[in-house]
Amino acid sequence: MPSRNIKQQDQDSIQPRNAQPGIGGAPQPPMPPGPGTPREPQTPRWESEEDPADVTLFRTGNFFVHAFTPQLRTGTLRKESKDVGNVTILERIRWTSAEKQRLMEAQTRLLPDVDTFNVAQWREIAIPAWLEGLVIALVLCATFIVQAFSLFNYPAYSPDEGNFMANAWALLQGKTALYTYTYAHPPLGWVQLAAWAKLTGGIASFGNAIDSGRVLMLVLATASSLLLYLITSRMSGSRSAALLAMIIYTLSPLSLTYRHEVLLDNIGTFWLLLSLCLITTGKSRLGTFALAAASLGIAILTKEVFLIFIPVMFYAVSLYATHFQREFSLVAFLYITLATASALVLLALLKGELLPAGSRPSLIGALLQQLQAPMVSEQFSMSWNTWTQTDMVFLVAGIAAIFINILGGTVNRFQLLAALFAVTFCIFLLSSRVVYPFTIVPLLPFLALNIAMALNTPLRWLTRRAGFDLARAFTLFILIGLLIAAGIQQAQPLLAENATQPQQQAMVWLRDNTPHNAVVITNSYLYTDLHDPQGMGVGGGQPFAHAELYWEAARDPAIADGELHENWQSIDFLVVDVTMLKEFRDDRQYALLNRALHHAIWRVSFGSSTDGTLIQVYQVRH
Repeated sequence: MPSRNIKQQDQDSIQPRNAQPGIGGAPQPPMPPGPGTPREPQTPRWESEEDPADVTLFRTGNFFVHAFTPQLRTGTLRKESKDVGNVTILERIRWTSAEKQRLMEAQTRLLPDVDTFNVAQWREIAIPAWLEGLVIALVLCATFIVQAFSLFNYPAYSPDEGNFMANAWALLQGKTALYTYTYAHPPLGWVQLAAWAKLTGGIASFGNAIDSGRVLMLVLATASSLLLYLITSRMSGSRSAALLAMIIYTLSPLSLTYRHEVLLDNIGTFWLLLSLCLITTGKSRLGTFALAAASLGIAILTKEVFLIFIPVMFYAVSLYATHFQREFSLVAFLYITLATASALVLLALLKGELLPAGSRPSLIGALLQQLQAPMVSEQFSMSWNTWTQTDMVFLVAGIAAIFINILGGTVNRFQLLAALFAVTFCIFLLSSRVVYPFTIVPLLPFLALNIAMALNTPLRWLTRRAGFDLARAFTLFILIGLLIAAGIQQAQPLLAENATQPQQQAMVWLRDNTPHNAVVITNSYLYTDLHDPQGMGVGGGQPFAHAELYWEAARDPAIADGELHENWQSIDFLVVDVTMLKEFRDDRQYALLNRALHHAIWRVSFGSSTDGTLIQVYQVRH
């Protein structure tokens, strides 16, 4: 075939194949055929049935580039080739409009399945989805068994667990809270506990009230571990790093201690992780952003502290939303979050308790009271000592990983996002008026996330330089094996301890040795089981209708004046622990109960004072 110069080849390559005079320029004359090549009749391009230019140039799972020739047989240009040059300007304008409309309807009806994840990050060895699911299921089952083994034994029942289960029981009786609702916490937390009790057949369907709540905590803890795996896998692009984060989070002694307890923090953490998982795995769908916003709103209605995560969640949406819908996604996410969380404001407004007025509770008054509470610095020191004694390695590694990810965030925004979640809650802890040991619960998954990402990033760089990604996965799996062994070894003392046995024994003793119409002053972890017919302290008999919480008996005028008549002789039994004894002796608010204690005789004791599990039962002499 005769050769042509490069200039002519370039002109041919950019010349439309169906160009006509007046539309795309004059067509190039056909090249003469080579020797021995028979001449074929030339069919006009606009009369051919097939378009050779109508081809797909490039295709992946969620993106394609398609080329095609504009159709000349549309609208007013459906003419013979000899008449095309005589088309008027008005007809050309009409043809352009009609052709544009046709292309929009035919080629842009469905947008490509947009994936906001940086595909360059995903360099792991491809494994089947069923194998990945099997590994995750085995790890979750193993961690589920480890946590369930000590669920009813450790740690000891706390007053907060008793409060939330008592409020859930009161909700089943038709009241918002056990006593007067003071807006200290949103009510959705114990609404979920009440729904769980209703679903499982009763408030004490697993032995006693707190044990039933702990079963729900076990379910939420397992689900939170799975959500953390999905989040880490998406943000780091590494399944082995995601597995590492899940194991660190699950087997940490801090998790084994506090994820067992019936706490609003555990419920809210699940909803927060669900919201983040929807954002990171939703592929920029507006529906998943709306569900993520609703989930974050539920977390806020569970406990108000999750309000602090709104800015960093807003940043997460901006990262995972595609450019053309980013602004709308951000506005929709913020609106749905605030609209869901404002349900508490609507409740207070409907009850006429939004603004302070006299002695009745109000939402604004409760907020001002929390902001004006005195700073208890020594309590943060005590909580920090408790955390370091429980799991020093996890805390130090997590804090170091936060700084590494902040530095790495200058290059990788996903590392910065992981660090921002942890930094946000650390700032909250440092600025809080009162910090209890269980307050660290929402920070635990983000510490594990930061550790996994801080380890995965340098290993990925090293293995990419070596050209052998299997070394990184192998290194992470070795670390996972070491962490499993170390975690189980650290958890053995916790799993062997039975800290709740004295409290359960006190319930049974009251059931068998005291009149059920007696006035009993006790802590909150015994309250529900002394009032509900299924409770361990009732055993199917008559409930203790006059069992009261000790702080309500001392502070609430409806109990102190109405029930006890400010007379210590109205009290029949006192069930006290170490904390209660200290408060009776040091706080003048408990003067009534202290006088009753001084006129009481000791009946029985359970537990030991050395480990703080001592519970004593006193009978007041009238």
